[in-house]
Amino acid sequence: MRDFKSQIAKLGPLFSDAVDQGVFVTADEVRMSALKSIAETSPGRQVQRAKQSGNGTYTHTAAAKGYAPNSDTGKLVTSIASDKAGSGIYRVGSNLPYAGWLEFGTKKMKARPWLQPATRVNAHNLIVNISEVVDIFIKRLTK
Repeated sequence: MRDFKSQIAKLGPLFSDAVDQGVFVTADEVRMSALKSIAETSPGRQVQRAKQSGNGTYTHTAAAKGYAPNSDTGKLVTSIASDKAGSGIYRVGSNLPYAGWLEFGTKKMKARPWLQPATRVNAHNLIVNISEVVDIFIKRLTK
């Protein structure tokens, strides 16, 4: 126990860096889970959409309510990012206006959540990731 306390004492100034890295790892896992949920085709119905070029239409499978949206143009997927918002604080999301409409729904459309499920799936990883990074920092200090 005395050895553990001395290791923690050595870690002191680096502890917040270790926690920050553990939170970063978790934020990236949330981002990757969100991307994966959109990449996997969800059940839904076939709809015709106009091509962006204006020439013709194409068929898209619109996800059923409650399922992650199916990728169409790829804009949502490429916009999903994680960034540091403060010490030990990371944001995961998209800057596209319709990302929120998909996540929470609108008056005319039921929600197609992609971020909340990814957060729930990875919530338990936060403590594990922080612990693993703290262990790595301690091992570096004791060499």
